[in-house]
Amino acid sequence: MEMKNFFKIFLAIFLVGIFVYMGYEISGLSNRIQRIENKLGGPKKISCNEKDTVQRVRQSVVRVIGGEGEGSGFAINNDGFILTNFHVIDSEPAPKIILPDNTFETGEVIMADKDADLAVIKIKKDLPVLKFASLSSICPAEELLAIGYPLGGELSGESFVVRGAFSRTSKDKQNGVQYLLTDMTMVSGISGGPMVNICGEVVGINTAGLVLGGMGIAVSSDSILEKYQKMSASEEPLKDVKKMTFEPNKNPLEAVRCFYNYLKVRKMEKAFELLSDNFVMGYSFDHWVRGYRPMLDTSVIIIKSDKEIPNRILVKLSTKDLIEDEIVYKYFEGHWDVRQIEGKWLLWAPKIREVKDLEKEWFLDFDRINEIEEFIKKNEGSEEYKYEMYLIAQEPGNEDLSLEELYKKAKEKK
Repeated sequence: MEMKNFFKIFLAIFLVGIFVYMGYEISGLSNRIQRIENKLGGPKKISCNEKDTVQRVRQSVVRVIGGEGEGSGFAINNDGFILTNFHVIDSEPAPKIILPDNTFETGEVIMADKDADLAVIKIKKDLPVLKFASLSSICPAEELLAIGYPLGGELSGESFVVRGAFSRTSKDKQNGVQYLLTDMTMVSGISGGPMVNICGEVVGINTAGLVLGGMGIAVSSDSILEKYQKMSASEEPLKDVKKMTFEPNKNPLEAVRCFYNYLKVRKMEKAFELLSDNFVMGYSFDHWVRGYRPMLDTSVIIIKSDKEIPNRILVKLSTKDLIEDEIVYKYFEGHWDVRQIEGKWLLWAPKIREVKDLEKEWFLDFDRINEIEEFIKKNEGSEEYKYEMYLIAQEPGNEDLSLEELYKKAKEKK
């Protein structure tokens, strides 16, 4: 009888021990699951798979190639609407968009907000649209993914993925923009790409990074949607975007400038019309344009009239070509001779050569700099306007302004 009671007591203790142990394990498992949920952003996101998310989001992310800037973008609406940062397309009304399949299209900037660093580009091809998540859905320390193309054309291949944790938000009261702060280390070129949660929902647009401090900054999804509505309703949605004018019959300089601007915006037929028979030599448009098919962009660095030879235009320019999946940069300098034929200025004969082993000084117009330096020496009190005079002289349409006119404009701008 005593043995039987002892066995019952032992069994009871054993069962209690098992229940206590199971309770401890379940509690530990629950805590681990809770930590995983917190890391991913809650129980709804625990079923999302990072690999699938990255593959899906990559189909919506593009490379954005501007004249001076390069970055990333992503599809936010049907009919080819792409969102990017304003600083990526600054000074570029017709950026080239490299699609995930490595083809490219010429985009048109249709809306922009410089203060919020946002711009919307339209292309003819639809891409899978990414959905937005509210800022309130992000949990403390939630893991986020930033996707884009770092270092512009210097790295080829698929879009890059940076992983990091959400830290906090910060508000720019002056411009009404809310930012996400993360512990990601971002590099140049990833700007304009999406920052997404584990399920691929957009929580922000990659905007800036402090590489040494390991901080990644994004304009929040809430601010994006708010600014998008304001841009859409604005009477001047393009007030911050550089306007490109075409006046090829104004003078020889404008004829050459228009030729390169037509190449930039991919109006190839218009560019071909500015070429004289002397240059084309009987070749058809289809034959001529073949050599420009890989060209993403051409940017005039310096253009001016030759002071000794009439109707000769001196130029320095850069080009970007898409060769397979790599962007190739080239630089050229030389001149075009321009002639007026049947009332139109046409490009008659070029002497353009590729320049390699560039030095920084190549980008400067030393003739103009020396002229301004001499003007400063002869005009007391004009020293403070020297730098502004040079910048104004490089603006389109100001290449042939006199030094007195440059000085006057510089004083007005100050």
